[in-house]
Amino acid sequence: MHKLGTYVLILGAGLTAVGLVMGFGFMFAGHEAPAKRFLSAVPFGFLLGFMGVVMTLLAEPQTKD
Repeated sequence: MHKLGTYVLILGAGLTAVGLVMGFGFMFAGHEAPAKRFLSAVPFGFLLGFMGVVMTLLAEPQTKD
């Protein structure tokens, strides 16, 4: 579960970064529809990132003994 939380955190950070960069890029270029689509993905990225942090903190990493 710890490893899954790490992957979800990375996915959320990537989704947030891509949404912000592409959304503002389209917005400054004057394309409203794609800008709205990309910027609406940012809250979902935050949600995934927060879920990944919680999963990582609550689950103990598996150690090989």
